[in-house]
Amino acid sequence: MTGISFRVELAATEAQNRLHQLVKLMDQRRPFFATVGEQLLASAGRNFKAQSTPDGTPWVPLKPATIKARTRRGRSKISILRERGMLAGSLNYQATDDEVRIGSPVEYAAIHQLGGEIEKQERAGQIFRRKGKDGKIGRRFVKKKKANVVTDVTIGAHSIKIPARPFLGISPADEAEIFDAAQHWLGL
Repeated sequence: MTGISFRVELAATEAQNRLHQLVKLMDQRRPFFATVGEQLLASAGRNFKAQSTPDGTPWVPLKPATIKARTRRGRSKISILRERGMLAGSLNYQATDDEVRIGSPVEYAAIHQLGGEIEKQERAGQIFRRKGKDGKIGRRFVKKKKANVVTDVTIGAHSIKIPARPFLGISPADEAEIFDAAQHWLGL
């Protein structure tokens, strides 16, 4: 799986031992891990809807410049990480007899989950403006198809800082659901 996949091990030794004991009792583990995968997908969906981390901490709000750019493109200016819905819609899981992995093949999934900095190289670009009937070039940028003046520019090297907005993880409620699923699977 390209993009990001998430692996977690239970930190509490008692909880970890209890789950391992339950899983060892299972003859066929893949269906159980598939059930866990479905539960974790549903949990990640709730995180996107609540715009919060698995532990309930709200995500860092969008910057005003991001909201303005989304508005200009006719996209959602309200939802964080949901401009087009590709990231939330790309989440999937892979279950085997030994584990379940949940993740996304979207290339920008990892930077949104973990945060980081994107280094942009210097590059050439163009700006589009319109010359009025009086021969003066307007001060506002226009879309390419409305422009009659094109200016080549150099866009300097810069970095973009992306805050971490974790959407994958296991909350205490998820952990309880996983234990319930294991007990249900064993008929306990």
